[in-house]
Amino acid sequence: MTFENLRPELAELLAEKNFTALNEFQNAVIDGIRSGRNTLAEGPEGSGKTTAALVSVLQKVNEPAEGSPRAIIVCASDQKAYDLHAELSKYCRWLDLTVDLAHDRGNILQQRNDIFDGTEIIVATPKRLYELYIQNGFNVGKLKMLILDDMVELFRKGHKMHLIRLYESLPKCQHLYFSTTYAERRTADFIEEYLPIYQTIEA
Repeated sequence: MTFENLRPELAELLAEKNFTALNEFQNAVIDGIRSGRNTLAEGPEGSGKTTAALVSVLQKVNEPAEGSPRAIIVCASDQKAYDLHAELSKYCRWLDLTVDLAHDRGNILQQRNDIFDGTEIIVATPKRLYELYIQNGFNVGKLKMLILDDMVELFRKGHKMHLIRLYESLPKCQHLYFSTTYAERRTADFIEEYLPIYQTIEA
């Protein structure tokens, strides 16, 4: 896949940010997202998972709109959420998209107000995301995509129940899961129950 396969304004922005090409793993992930398939993407550090996630979201959320978010990215820690939000913000401001951050160390009232004002993308930790959801902090009626940034790490940190509770309320949408490994049994059980049809991509 070349940049011509992306929407023109995104392709132009990537070129301006000195992206000359996407690697094979990133191409496979983004092609899967473009086709509408649920995807498990496994790769070691440095394989390009973060870039694949960013480009997939920006390809899927293709225009600004009032109201509820259309993509949610769930991160295993406050720092990961902060870093990913900062990176995504560099692109969103040029594409006229809004991305909001919700993490455990932040002020929940301010986060709720920011999201309620209107956002296209939320980057969040699972506990804070669930807290905001049960407080009616955001609506998921227009949700297109849910991304788990590091699935195994999310489970190791004890967030499985937060994810299960969210999944029980989410509408049908596309799922993209990233991880360095899917070997753990608790991860396999979760995938079997909540993601019955998917493709697996390995770097």
